[in-house]
Amino acid sequence: MRARPDFAEAHYNLGIALAGIPGRLPEAIAEYEAALRARPDFAEAHNNLADALVQTPGRASEAIAEYEAAIRFKPDFFQAHFNLGLLLSGLPGRRSEAIGHFASALQIKPDFDPARTMIERLRAAQQ
Repeated sequence: MRARPDFAEAHYNLGIALAGIPGRLPEAIAEYEAALRARPDFAEAHNNLADALVQTPGRASEAIAEYEAAIRFKPDFFQAHFNLGLLLSGLPGRRSEAIGHFASALQIKPDFDPARTMIERLRAAQQ
């Protein structure tokens, strides 16, 4: 990375490695952000940054924005739809949006049972 600090994939991969080590999440976030500075349309980096932000207290709104960016750059990214649905499902007044993202995940990947299960749970909770 010293030779090519703008090598987005290297920062992204380092972020993945750091995110898996207890206590290294802030560094993972920094690496995902570096990847996105180098390549702003890197949907997977937006998704992983959002995953890391979800684990950081008080950063849910930033995570939502990152999941939305991932989806904007890669509309068929079923995992980003699912992840955003999970986050929204835990926020007051956002269950309908969550169901919409789970439904999108299912449209993209019809055999993705976790999305189907979440839709069923949320609909049951609304009754």
